[in-house]
Amino acid sequence: MDERLPQYLHKPVQILWFGSDEFVLVVTTIFVAVIVGGLVGWAFIAALLLFLPWKRAQPRGFLAHLAWRWGMLHFRHYPGPTQTRFYE
Repeated sequence: MDERLPQYLHKPVQILWFGSDEFVLVVTTIFVAVIVGGLVGWAFIAALLLFLPWKRAQPRGFLAHLAWRWGMLHFRHYPGPTQTRFYE
């Protein structure tokens, strides 16, 4: 089984001019905006255009950690977001 690794591990995977997490967010938002349509669809697009520059100012991996903090994602062997003390 072959697995592909990026040429440089410190650079994220890019699709067009978006990072991989941004690309998923953009495609999902546009898809939902087209389905919903009208002013709500345009509001989704406007929120996306405001969110992307803010997200780019955050450190790498910010969305995954934000999802972990909200309880939507679980990291293996890591404590939950509500724990204040961790003993190994």
